[in-house]
Amino acid sequence: MTKRILISGAPGSGKTSIINELSNIGYRCHKEISREIIAHQIAVRGKITPWEDLQGFSKIVLEKRIAQFNDTINDIEFYDRGIIDIIAYMRKDDLKIKPDWIRIAKEYRYFNKVFITPPWKEIYHNDDQRMEDFNTSIRVHEFMVSTYKSFGYEVLLMPKVNISKRINFIQRELERE
Repeated sequence: MTKRILISGAPGSGKTSIINELSNIGYRCHKEISREIIAHQIAVRGKITPWEDLQGFSKIVLEKRIAQFNDTINDIEFYDRGIIDIIAYMRKDDLKIKPDWIRIAKEYRYFNKVFITPPWKEIYHNDDQRMEDFNTSIRVHEFMVSTYKSFGYEVLLMPKVNISKRINFIQRELERE
């Protein structure tokens, strides 16, 4: 049975750097989908972005995350965000969540431990796809933690240390299983 391990958390808190390093050391990793959708929408001057159409954007992200979930071949695979992140973002913005999406989040279960990267001001920065300010990043973090817990996951907060120490933290936690 595949362990689908999530790296999630606040925007700009080092998730992608962790995923890149895990990939560099030989793990199969699934990249963040949201950034590629946003980049495409910006390039085509589309409106399906989190800040203009969160519902439409979330629908596309959900479809692609389900495809990622089903595209497993190894015993351990890592994911830069998961299906529940969509629900956390919608909760943050007080948007109605479709019952089907709740059912999907319950059906497509990742490994029971979720690694959450907390807001980290020293490494946070904005770019073309990350429009949130740091205070919004803090709010996203709070909703990520509470949403993952509400779906029965054990939330493990990543330490604010260099990438190799973060990788060691993940590997130690996985060895305990």
